[in-house]
Amino acid sequence: MKIVLTEAQLNTLVEKFKIGEDERIKLFETDDFLLVVPLTRTASCKYGAGTKWCTTERDDDQFERHFDMGSLAYLIVKNPDTQEKLANTKFAFFANRPKYIDGNKEIGRIVVYDDANNVMPLQSFLNFIDNAGVYPDVKAAYNKFIEYAGDKFTPKNLDQIRRGLKNPF
Repeated sequence: MKIVLTEAQLNTLVEKFKIGEDERIKLFETDDFLLVVPLTRTASCKYGAGTKWCTTERDDDQFERHFDMGSLAYLIVKNPDTQEKLANTKFAFFANRPKYIDGNKEIGRIVVYDDANNVMPLQSFLNFIDNAGVYPDVKAAYNKFIEYAGDKFTPKNLDQIRRGLKNPF
């Protein structure tokens, strides 16, 4: 079935998903991948469109809950050939808020979700991307996420987080 939209309908749809640069952080980008941190529910819906993630629901507070309790990022597979190799168009990374043990920061468990919302154990995910031949780019993106997740809740950012600013970083 082919859906035909008028120009006005298309413009309305585009405006609905238009977000400002202050609503997301691009952590990593290549020709094949984009790693983005959504800072608002609208950005989460835009970048997570087509997935089954609870953080992309418009009428739910799951995005806000995840944002407050940890770090969330979406790895978007831009290259159609790579999408086919991975059998996914997007992956989500989530890390719980870091803990400080003996003055050392320890990032919580990292969870990886495919676009159908299946949990992928981290080592399985890394083996999977290695077998698909895209390990260097995805590992670089993942490392950027780890860096972001470690910095998000540092003392310099806590006051801004408490005030509800979604772009303190």
